[in-house]
Amino acid sequence: MACSTCRDTHNRFKQKLGRCRQCMWQLTLLSLFSWTVWGYRYQAHPTSVESITLIFAASSFSLLLLAHFFVALKLKFSHKKT
Repeated sequence: MACSTCRDTHNRFKQKLGRCRQCMWQLTLLSLFSWTVWGYRYQAHPTSVESITLIFAASSFSLLLLAHFFVALKLKFSHKKT
């Protein structure tokens, strides 16, 4: 990724989740684009290799975005309590 937080090799994956807005925006765009392309091009043939590959990619983007979202919410609410 392009941000300095994600390029830092000393940070672990768990420490990056929910903190990088740029990564979250990139995942949002990749997810929307992937699902749109799949719906437009491959929905009629969901068993083709290209369709299955795009489903895996779009699902991965969406799940990683969901993980970022949940950790961001957790961080936001845990900081307000203290």
